[in-house]
Amino acid sequence: MGVLNLILITVDQANLWESVKTFLPATFVLVHIFCTLVGQPKCLRTRLRYLSAPFRSFLTLEDLLDPVDDQPHPTALQSRVLTALATVSAAGWLARLVFTIWIGETQYAMRCLVCTISWACVTIAIAIRPPRTPPYLLMAFASSLLIASLVDIVYSILMHKQAAVDFIAMIFPTTFVWVAGTLPLKTYRPTLNVAQPKDMPSSDLSCPEDDVNLWSWSGFTFLNPILLLASQRTLNETDVWTLSPFFRHKNLFTKCLHYRALNPTHSLLRFLVASNSLDLILDISLEMWSAVVGFVPPYALKEILSALAADTPEGKRVAFYWTLLTFIVDLSFAQVDLFQGWHARRCYERTRGQLFCTLHYKALKRQEISGRIDHEKGKESNADLGKIVNLMQGDSYMVAQRFWDFSAIATSPVRIIIALVFLYQILGWSALSGVIVVVIAYVLNYPLAKYNIFITRSAWKAKDTRMSLVNELLQNIRFLKFYGWEYQWARNVQDARETELRWRIKENVVDTLISFIWIWMPSATALTSFLCYTLIAREKLTVSKAFTSIALFSQLQEPMVALPGQIFAILNAYVSMQRIEEFLGEDEVPKWASTLTATPTEQGFKEVKFCDATFEWQKRKHPSATPSRFQLGPLNLTFPQGSLSLVIGATGSGKSALLAALLGEMHCKSGQVSLDKTLHQVAFCAQVPWLEHATIRDNIIFGSPFVLDRYDAVLDACALRPDLAVFDAGDLTEIGEKGITLSGGQRARIALARAMYSQAKCVLLDDPLASVDMHTAQHLVEHCLNGNLVRGRTIILVTHHIALCLPTASYLVEIEQGRVIRQGSIQELKDQGIFSAVAQIQENSPSLEHSDPRPKQNEADVLGMDDKSKLCRQPTDGKLIEAEARAEGRVSAHTYMTYIRAAGLLPWLITISLLLLIRFINIGNQFFLAKWGEAYQNGLPALTVTAFSGYPWTGLPSPDVDVKPWLRIYLYISTAGAFSVFFYIAVGYYASLQASRSLFVSLLRRLTRAPSRFFDVTPIGRILNRFTTDINCIDGALQNSARNCLSGILNFVASFLVILYVVPSFAPFALFIGWLYVRLAPPYINASRDLRRLESISLSPAFAGFDELLRGITHIRAFGMEDRYQNRFYLRVDKFQCYDHIYWLVNGWLRWRYDCLGSVVVFAATMFALWRGVSNGSAAIVIVQAGIFAEASRQLVRVAAQLELDFNSVERVTEYLNIPQEAPAIIEKCRPPAYWPSSNGQLVVEDLVVKYAPHLPPVLRNLTFTVEAREKIGVVGRTGSGKSTLAMSLLRMVEPTAGTISIDGIDISTLGLEDLRTRVTILSQDVSLFSGTIQSNLDPLGHCTPEECMVVLERCHLTNILNHTPTADEPTILDMRVNHGSLSAGEKQLLAVARATLRRTNIIILDEATSQVDSLLDDQIQKTIREELSDAIVITIAHRLKTVMDYDRILVLDDGNIVEFGDPRSLLRVPSGAFREMCRKSADWLMFEKLIEP
Repeated sequence: MGVLNLILITVDQANLWESVKTFLPATFVLVHIFCTLVGQPKCLRTRLRYLSAPFRSFLTLEDLLDPVDDQPHPTALQSRVLTALATVSAAGWLARLVFTIWIGETQYAMRCLVCTISWACVTIAIAIRPPRTPPYLLMAFASSLLIASLVDIVYSILMHKQAAVDFIAMIFPTTFVWVAGTLPLKTYRPTLNVAQPKDMPSSDLSCPEDDVNLWSWSGFTFLNPILLLASQRTLNETDVWTLSPFFRHKNLFTKCLHYRALNPTHSLLRFLVASNSLDLILDISLEMWSAVVGFVPPYALKEILSALAADTPEGKRVAFYWTLLTFIVDLSFAQVDLFQGWHARRCYERTRGQLFCTLHYKALKRQEISGRIDHEKGKESNADLGKIVNLMQGDSYMVAQRFWDFSAIATSPVRIIIALVFLYQILGWSALSGVIVVVIAYVLNYPLAKYNIFITRSAWKAKDTRMSLVNELLQNIRFLKFYGWEYQWARNVQDARETELRWRIKENVVDTLISFIWIWMPSATALTSFLCYTLIAREKLTVSKAFTSIALFSQLQEPMVALPGQIFAILNAYVSMQRIEEFLGEDEVPKWASTLTATPTEQGFKEVKFCDATFEWQKRKHPSATPSRFQLGPLNLTFPQGSLSLVIGATGSGKSALLAALLGEMHCKSGQVSLDKTLHQVAFCAQVPWLEHATIRDNIIFGSPFVLDRYDAVLDACALRPDLAVFDAGDLTEIGEKGITLSGGQRARIALARAMYSQAKCVLLDDPLASVDMHTAQHLVEHCLNGNLVRGRTIILVTHHIALCLPTASYLVEIEQGRVIRQGSIQELKDQGIFSAVAQIQENSPSLEHSDPRPKQNEADVLGMDDKSKLCRQPTDGKLIEAEARAEGRVSAHTYMTYIRAAGLLPWLITISLLLLIRFINIGNQFFLAKWGEAYQNGLPALTVTAFSGYPWTGLPSPDVDVKPWLRIYLYISTAGAFSVFFYIAVGYYASLQASRSLFVSLLRRLTRAPSRFFDVTPIGRILNRFTTDINCIDGALQNSARNCLSGILNFVASFLVILYVVPSFAPFALFIGWLYVRLAPPYINASRDLRRLESISLSPAFAGFDELLRGITHIRAFGMEDRYQNRFYLRVDKFQCYDHIYWLVNGWLRWRYDCLGSVVVFAATMFALWRGVSNGSAAIVIVQAGIFAEASRQLVRVAAQLELDFNSVERVTEYLNIPQEAPAIIEKCRPPAYWPSSNGQLVVEDLVVKYAPHLPPVLRNLTFTVEAREKIGVVGRTGSGKSTLAMSLLRMVEPTAGTISIDGIDISTLGLEDLRTRVTILSQDVSLFSGTIQSNLDPLGHCTPEECMVVLERCHLTNILNHTPTADEPTILDMRVNHGSLSAGEKQLLAVARATLRRTNIIILDEATSQVDSLLDDQIQKTIREELSDAIVITIAHRLKTVMDYDRILVLDDGNIVEFGDPRSLLRVPSGAFREMCRKSADWLMFEKLIEP
């Protein structure tokens, strides 16, 4: 009866298989015909459109901003071939139908009939409507026939039957599928320049992924051209395809803005989910395939081992079946992983790009916060550059990464449930005992998870603080070097880094504990389950059950270990999203103040006015907040159109604030402002000029069309011709960051030229005359503020040069303490009789009516103009910033050793030892389980590889008799493995921490001691990139890559040796497979390495641009250039992401091939084991080790390449460890006495020669002069004559090429730089303030008492000007909090004077130190300087000859040579003397003539 039932079941299964083979393929054809010829009903179409919304692509063709190539590919040939194949197939099945009827095999007639009709329908469908893209339903039809034939062939071979007919039947469906797959996937190309297969890779072409067929897409063969090129030479920027339009950030963010406009209440997170819904759904669906079908290999392992235990021919046949099925499933994983990886990566890239663009877009609209001081306790400060860089390079990546990993999170519960059910089927209720262990693990995890969130928040805050300090150090490095304070600031950064690392240590401890819990979890669950199964249930733990259970526990381990980490990562991403949302929620300028939100008015340019307007710098969040130190208004002003208006007032009165309020940069408490900034109708020139890192011409044009006549007129009006003649490349000379290579006057005039060149109808000028000498100021007023350039334009000029500008002005506004005390036209003020009151506050400068009518030139630039030969210079390209270095070829051994030495040799030796121990324990564990399982099989020989004594299980009783010793040994092995991993992780974290600390400190110290020239030619953004991306990589990813690489090598070697030990005959095949692995590796390694390096250097411009953006945001908004900067950001991020995108495509190319080869390895190793007839225990070891070998082989090249890529960060840091260094800060053997330099010491310069670089000509040529004690020296000379270089030489900012400088009898070249620079003080136009208090800015090192600081503040008149109101947080003016932008330019200069006075050094260098203060206050400050510095040597670099006329002597420089040196009277009496000629052409010549009268 049992035999009969078995036969009936077999017959039923056979009939079912025949039915499936017959009707399933036909179903695809029917669906295709219905969809193609009938279409969707209208009522259904609407519903489907609604339901399919999440399945539609975020970007469509209509969303692309560039032209689209919508011409379809020619597909006539493929259509004809497909029609012919379908016709032949239909004829073949018809012939087979006739033949089966003729021979009487009617059971096959139905299948032949259905296939005949189906192929005929396919023929008709293709003939009527030839496909332009792959007909997927028809391909599914042909594929189902192909699979059915393949199964029949295998069955016939195993049953020793003929398979010729099935083989022939397989040829035509195969060909049909292949031809159909050659059709293009899209009927269009999203851009006109998509790369074709035969095109050489070029940045002029778009990525070829937009023009592929099914086969090139399924294997990523479209990447072959770039891989071939990478094998031949190093990839350069011009060799990499640009991004597809569907990835370009302008297209993405434009759609983002459209979505946010339609759905203003939706959160950013909701938008990110909605915009990536298709990718997320596909990602989860494909991952679900791997999650569900991924349990086929463990089930197959169980069936194979069970069949081998039976040791029958039928059992071996079953084993072969399951081996083949596992092979097919593994191949499907390779294909699914490829597609899933692409969609997950697209989701990641789009999310990251949208966050980048959102942050940048917000920065363009956000209120300028450089001068904002947050007084509210507990409130997060507004984001500065350091925090924004962290938001971009940390938080954005964190959030985007969760989208990449989302599918794993979604499918982890599914994997756990299936594994537990499967385990229950094998081990029964014993498997459920492991659930208790899991619950205990989660209970232990909960407090650790909560603490981990707290640590993460604190760590990000610490990182923000550290980055802010790094940014402050780098932005002000030149000033800090002037004062010898850079080492103190570096120590502050180092302290902040240590605080950050302390949080990281806590994070590492928590991670180690969590990792230990979850890594031991599979062993603990297996041990618990085996104990219950053998000891309590008294069942036999056979080889098939043991290894299948271990495989399932391994399957269970991945989601169980990953799930807590994924949850923590989501929580961390939640913290990051909160930080991003917090930044996006910061105050913005009014809508009218930004062209991104303003709308042009139809009436044209409106009048410029205030209506009952009151302003504060910062909006108070609640009434109890600390009131603002300064309030502007109420204002009722209307500036006359088409004329010049003057805004005057004392230093700190609110003149600059009025312009800021007019531009919308101050918070308007009440009233209204009228100014139309749309259509580039406003231009602005600030008191502190802001220039781009670009050429002089680009700075002047500033995005406007280049018109030569207008450009020439602006150069002449702004007196820039002589300056351009000095530069080798003229107006194509590149300006360094912040215009550091230009003088203050040059920067001011270039900024003025930018405003004048623009077509703006309203021009706002904030004291551009302050930074130039009087003669140049007269030239600017006469030619720039008069004439054609300003005709019809409304000019609002803030100035202290009142008398100079009054004849040109039409309107005047006077401000005092934020209030308008006088306003009106010049004529009205005269008529009202109050003009004399205004005139009383003006400076003593000549007006235009009484100025010298001769042609005007800069006073200091007169010398040498007649000698044209001196200006003839070798033309250059004008480049200042050097291109960022990019290493080529493999990472050097020196780089690896740098990291190893930084981490310490001992931790690495311990790590390798622990890795070897872990591998040994894992392999021993598998052999022990094999021995344990085989010990149950009575009458079978022992496991061949364990047949000798010396193993722990030698002499153990049979597990049938006493299983406890076996369980005890398994416990020992599991515990040893768990603790080995625990120590391995802990040592790894320790090594990583040591390396991070060491490399960061080394990088910081080397940069701190770098010469100032290095910062002139290296953008700050490039340096910041080292402190963010590269240090972050060293902090985290690098250690993991190193450990993974070592682990992969050991896995590869160990598994290979184990397989060869059990199945020696597998060696030739394993070597061949290994050769294939190695053969595929070089193109990938070369391409990925070059792409990663290109990506690294392309990051710097994006963040350097962000620094520039934040510093100049007021100017950018004033000129209405937000769109220009946003578009430039799009291009920079596109460039960075194209390298990243191509890298991951190349990564997918290798992964697919290695996955396929790995499937072959497992299949071949299993077949060899079955062919050699090993025992089921040995077969289990071979199968498991083959899987490890395949995984290790697949991972090894990729992990090794990733390690090399991560070491690129070490390489980039190491590059900066080799930059030139200044002299030591302190030389113990040559420390000067405490009194040095004394008030009686001389300054002696002998044969001084200075070059900025060895290949450049000398800037100073054999200078020799002596300055006596207490002497006041004025240094004059034209631009480029060497005045600033001489001052820099006194501080050794530039080291002399030859000659000596001695101060008070000591050669300064023998001193440490800190000893020198703390004893010499320089006061320049550019003043740096740091975040802190007035006292911390006056005395950063804490050398002076508060009383001394207060005295200096009073002497410099700051107590009255700052108008401080005591509060609980700021009881005195010394406690008043400030930062770089919180004081006006004049207030900052006064604070700098106070700082210099407090230092009490006996050598002072002045460089227009009071150019931004009013005349009256300037006189008071000059008096203070004369009184306080009476015992000091004072060297003044003079731009105004009048300021040095009462000095003891004048040093005249020209082209690096001393032309004259003597007292002013003597030099004025020299006929045709250089100094006399300067003075004769000065506006103050009449006053100078009186000095030489007898």
